[in-house]
Amino acid sequence: MMKLCSGCNAVFEGRRWIYNENLHKKLSGKSNVELDLCTGCEKIKKKTIDGVVLIKGDFLKKHEDEALNLIHNVAEKKRKRNVAARIFRMRETPEGFLIETTDRALAELIGKEFEGAFSGKLDIRWPEGEKFVRVNWERD
Repeated sequence: MMKLCSGCNAVFEGRRWIYNENLHKKLSGKSNVELDLCTGCEKIKKKTIDGVVLIKGDFLKKHEDEALNLIHNVAEKKRKRNVAARIFRMRETPEGFLIETTDRALAELIGKEFEGAFSGKLDIRWPEGEKFVRVNWERD
C-alpha cells in the first residue's frame, strides 16, 4: 500500500519517504493510498530539534536578503534529499538569525554554506553524549 504524507508532498515508497510533489498529486484521493505523516512532519509535530544555527554579525545588515535566500535554498535542497531535514523555526534576533532544525546535518550544512559563500567564522559543536549540534557563524 502506498502512503502519502498529509502534511507535505512526501510519498512513502516501500522503504522510505521521498519528496515527490508530482507523484503525491497523482496519488491523492486514490482508494489504495493511506495518509500518514512523513518523518519530517512527525518531527515538526513532536517539536524535535536536532540542531540550532546562529547566524550573526554586522555583515547581515547589508546582506539580509542574500542570507535568507541561502538559508531557504539550502533547506529546500536538503529536504528534497531527506524529508526529515526541515527548518523547525527561524526567527530574527538582535544578533542575526536563530534557526532550529529537525536534522543535525541540515544545521551543519547551513553553517558550512555560509562559510563557503560569505567567509566569516564558523564554529560547530557537538555536545558530548548528545544527538544535537550547535552551529555558529559570524562575520562583521
